[in-house]
Amino acid sequence: MSDGPVRDAADWWKLLYSRRCETGLYPLLLEYPDDSFEPVGGGYGADADATSYFRSKWTDDPWPYLTEWPGLASRAAVVADVDVCAGEVATAVVRDGRARCLALVQVTRGADAPAALNWRVMNHMTTQELSAVLRSWEDRFGLRVVGFGHASLYVSVAAQPADLQQARVLTAEHYLACPDVFHEDPDLDWSMYHEDLMKRREWRFWWD
Repeated sequence: MSDGPVRDAADWWKLLYSRRCETGLYPLLLEYPDDSFEPVGGGYGADADATSYFRSKWTDDPWPYLTEWPGLASRAAVVADVDVCAGEVATAVVRDGRARCLALVQVTRGADAPAALNWRVMNHMTTQELSAVLRSWEDRFGLRVVGFGHASLYVSVAAQPADLQQARVLTAEHYLACPDVFHEDPDLDWSMYHEDLMKRREWRFWWD
């Protein structure tokens, strides 16, 4: 972990990301050096399951347009190079000043990083459950973890949902994983969130 902000952090992130399979180390951009991580060994929540998590959080109050548990959103077709998309989001995160420190995590996929670091910022799910959800989104939407801010998670997405139903189910998944982000912005129009997901290459999550 760097002692502070790194010059040309996005370029360093992209270089380290390109070598992750060779080194076994996955790079993360951090808002600041954080000693609150408690790295753990083991399977990084391999026993956790995204479907089980979402089903357990589904309530009798229907999500708009969804009156019953719909199952996972269907897999989207990749429309952009996954690695290029990740690099573009890393560049944006650094350019905007959201995260300019660097860390290397001994995992083979970024989705495992929250569980490996025991990154406990969520008040309603475990780090193992978060990693399980991220792995599922990696497989279905070409997601790549780029970095952490203060209780924020920045990820790139190379495969956006292509139809409204798929996007609405994915919106429900976002809410079940991170309800705080829906309440952070008082001007956020929940009814349009799914349409936004059909265009965005970056997802940001924030937990209070």
